Order: sequence, then structure tokens, then C-alpha cells
Amino acid sequence: MDNNSKALTFGGEEHNAPLADISHLSEREKVNLKNKALCAFGTYSYEKFESDEEFELALACALPHYYGPKYELTEDEKLENAAYHRGFYYHKKKFRVWKKEVLEPMVKSMADYALNSAQYDAHFLLGLEMRKMECMNAYFSNSVTSDSDGNYPGDRWLRLCITLLKILTDSYNIPYENILRINLDNVGYPVNKMDVERFKKETDKDVKLSIGRDIYWHKAHRLYCHIREHALHTWWD
Repeated sequence: MDNNSKALTFGGEEHNAPLADISHLSEREKVNLKNKALCAFGTYSYEKFESDEEFELALACALPHYYGPKYELTEDEKLENAAYHRGFYYHKKKFRVWKKEVLEPMVKSMADYALNSAQYDAHFLLGLEMRKMECMNAYFSNSVTSDSDGNYPGDRWLRLCITLLKILTDSYNIPYENILRINLDNVGYPVNKMDVERFKKETDKDVKLSIGRDIYWHKAHRLYCHIREHALHTWWD
């Protein structure tokens, strides 16, 4: 389990363009843009800017004062800080559009499922968990820590949980071949030894499939709970 912090990648994009020309601005305009930028940078409120052009001008006005009047940034430091804030600005701009078009409908669908699902069957609770994790996976795939392919630190565990939940909410998703190849050496509670022995000896295909599907389901559930126990708070680091 990797608990180390990860560097921001901003979806794999680079933002190394030169700073905007601000020579045409008045001193008053420069001060106003500088203050607006420093306020936005401090709170990551990049939506304050009305256009990309205003953001770029504000960025150029603010960088010389980024660490205060006593510290003058080198050109490399200016470009490094510019790339950092551009990454956040352009990522958040795209993210707001994606959130409205994709994530919000997913969340609404999840809420409708929770509202209309029966309250007496645990399978519906697992189905709700699956939909929530699908929303989480979509969110992280479009976060600042994802790469250009939508992969992010910890995606293995979250996506494995989603795969397991698809089995747990519908055991008929388990391929017959997987049931026949099931590892019986590490089967534990609540599967009893009699069911395991019956599965080994059963010759009727349909009966063997029924017993094996139940064993496979419980193994998948045990693995799902184990992942949640050990990875729930770390898979997005």
C-alpha cells in the first residue's frame, strides 16, 4: 500500500507557454489584476476570471509579487509557478463542463436508484455502493492526479471493487469457466466444508454450477470487504 503523496499531473497536459505581455496595461489595471490573481491563487477560485485572456494577464501581473516584495522570482521560477496555476485553471475549466455533462447525471442516477430500490434486500445496498464507486472512479479519472488515459494512483483497488460488486449484485455475471477454476484452498466462513466437498464431487453440471456460484460469490465478497478495510482511505492518495 503506497501512502506517499503524488505529484499533480493535470491530466498529462503541459502549460509552459511564455507569460502574457502586460506592457499595454496601466498601473491601476496591473494592480487590480494582481490582487484578483493572488486572491484566486490562495483559494484556488480560478472561476473568478471572466476569460482565459484575463487569467493570463492576471498571472503575468501577479507572479513578480508571488512571494512578496522582498523576493524576486527568476525567469525559471516564474515559468514554473505559471505552469502550476495554468494547470489548475485549465483543468478546473474543463472539469466544470465535464461535471455538469457527465458526473451530475451519474449522481442523479445513483440518487434515483437509492430512492426507488427496495429496502429489504442487501443486494440493493451493494448496488448503491457500486454506483457510488463508479462516480468516484469517474471523478478521480478526471482529477488533477489522473494521467492522459484517466489512470490515477490507487485506481487498481477502486476499479477492482467495482468489478467485484458487479459479481456481488448479479452472480450470473460469473463465467462458468471461472467457477470451475475456483481456488478452494482459501475458502472460509460462511462457506462450510460440506459445500466445498459437494462441489468437488458433484458431476451434475447444473448442480455443480449452483454450488460453485455460491462459493465464488462469498469469496468475492470476502475480497471486496478486505480491500475496503485496507484501501478505503488510501486508494486516492
